[in-house]
Amino acid sequence: MMILKHAALAAGLSLPLLLTGCQTSPADSHGHSRSVATHTETSVITPVSTRRVSAQANGGLYLQQQRILVGEQLQLGDTPLAINSEFIDRRGELIATLDEHNRLVIVDHSNRQSYFSSPLPFAVETLCLYQPGNLQAFIFDEDHKAHQLLIRLENNQLQLTNIRQFSAPPNTKYCVSHDQSDTLYVAEENIGVWAYNARAESEVVRSPVALVAPYGRLQKNSGPLAISNNLLWLAEAGTNRLHSVPLADIQQPLRSYQLLSADSDQAVEIDTLSVSAQPSSAQQQNQNRLLVLNDANGELLAASIEQQADAAADPRIISVAASGETEPVTTPGDAADDPAIWLHPQQAEKSRILATNKQYGLHVYNLAGQTLQTLVSGRVNNVDVRQGFSYQQAPADIATASQRDNNTIALYHIDPASGVVSAAGEISTTLDEVYGLCMGRGRNQEVFVFINDEDGRFEQYQIIDSETGWSGQRVREFSVASQPEGCVSDDRQQRLFLGEENRAIWTLDLSRPDSELQRIQSLTDQAINHLHADIEGMDIYQDDDHSYLVVSSQGNDSYVLFDSQPPHAYRGHFRVAMNTAVSPVIDGASETDGLAVTSARLNEHYPEGLLVVQDGRNLMPAEQQNFKLVSWKNIRQALALP
Repeated sequence: MMILKHAALAAGLSLPLLLTGCQTSPADSHGHSRSVATHTETSVITPVSTRRVSAQANGGLYLQQQRILVGEQLQLGDTPLAINSEFIDRRGELIATLDEHNRLVIVDHSNRQSYFSSPLPFAVETLCLYQPGNLQAFIFDEDHKAHQLLIRLENNQLQLTNIRQFSAPPNTKYCVSHDQSDTLYVAEENIGVWAYNARAESEVVRSPVALVAPYGRLQKNSGPLAISNNLLWLAEAGTNRLHSVPLADIQQPLRSYQLLSADSDQAVEIDTLSVSAQPSSAQQQNQNRLLVLNDANGELLAASIEQQADAAADPRIISVAASGETEPVTTPGDAADDPAIWLHPQQAEKSRILATNKQYGLHVYNLAGQTLQTLVSGRVNNVDVRQGFSYQQAPADIATASQRDNNTIALYHIDPASGVVSAAGEISTTLDEVYGLCMGRGRNQEVFVFINDEDGRFEQYQIIDSETGWSGQRVREFSVASQPEGCVSDDRQQRLFLGEENRAIWTLDLSRPDSELQRIQSLTDQAINHLHADIEGMDIYQDDDHSYLVVSSQGNDSYVLFDSQPPHAYRGHFRVAMNTAVSPVIDGASETDGLAVTSARLNEHYPEGLLVVQDGRNLMPAEQQNFKLVSWKNIRQALALP
């Protein structure tokens, strides 16, 4: 990774730097940083890599000492045409910069081609690339806005699609992203370095990495950033101070250096920084090649630092692209919550998705995500479906939902031939604040509803059919210590799974009326730390050979799979990501509340089943919340499931 800004080329690049090293610990209780000198180092002069790329404002884009981009053509001569290459970043053979027309330029060095976007509608302060699979860019403008853009090539022109915008710190001059950990690092001049979650679906929250004294670990300023050898490198702009910190634990003490020119009379004032990994002959050592633009005289200085190898960041969570999405719900804010799937008994492609709008009622969608029905039902939170039942002694399917206005179970009749949904009354509960709900079938095909309260209480009702319609009979009560919501009944095993949002996943043997809850996975378990509070929606993917419990891990926008049979082995986790292979682009999913899954072969898009998840942030374009649809075949392949 290489980021250079205003990089003028010096005639001689192998200028020696002397490095003095110290280790800086985090700030003490009074906010003052503490430094402990450890040793002094002298850099070894090494040849500059032939793959070095740099940019010169109004002078072109250079590879080694050859100018390769002037105007709109790749050239190798000294053609006087100029391109404003003040900003630059790189991913593999792709090099990103801006031209004098304020267009984003991508140079593909492998085929010597350059591609241009339309002019950007704002003045740029800095840019950096991010590649979570597709290519994206973070571009910071002069009005303190960060623009996260999707970069695609169409008809040999760059198409930039806005993913999201957020407020940026004033005086943001430098940024760098780490693809593996999905982290964006931003330097705010005179304040410090901040970390953001780079994923478009994430909440825009920043956390400090290193602030300027007396509040943090930097002495004077924050400046250029780079990533190499599992380290984040932080330079203090306008000074000769440089720091590194392990990406695996960004709160570790900084390892600090002072850069000194071999010419003792020559000051070093860091303006830009590039660090790249180089092979090292020493075991357990990493070598880092530095290129530093000296703002004091415009020279580009080279040096190397060899140090102990650092642990890599945690492996990236696997991404599975969304296959489809529903139309947005009709009300703004936090509205969409929980889906359920109704299967058409003869024509699977006519199956339906029922989904709650917890401010309004129930939506019914087809498999293309189009709204077929909207039922005004008040604040219904969770919904579930069971088929093959009866209503007033006639064949019928049933859906139920937790009705928070009345603390009741809302009942819905589903025509088994057409899938048309209609309201069918309510069942009162003794709960004070109903919340989550799921349904189940007993050994003798009885239909049950499990509904919970925010205080942790559960009630189980059997749904009774008669000539006058449906009624409920309470048959069991139990509780967990804190707020639950999601639950699912494994009718085949006669087991209930439920989530206590901030603590654990529990299971209950439904075949025994005196059974007690058993914990199968805790948020505090060290062996498997993939679950992040809140534990939200859950459902079971079940076919003839496999049975998986799928859980929404809301805290890190992911979905975790366990065997539904003891000992409930962990089988993997994934995120629902943006799908750029379709037009229009479908964004991913985040902050998921409820989910539903089926193994039924629905159509050509869902040949092994379908997962439906609520999307807490519906992007591209920014609209009301909705539900994302994911092919189970894609999930199985991504997680290498049998």
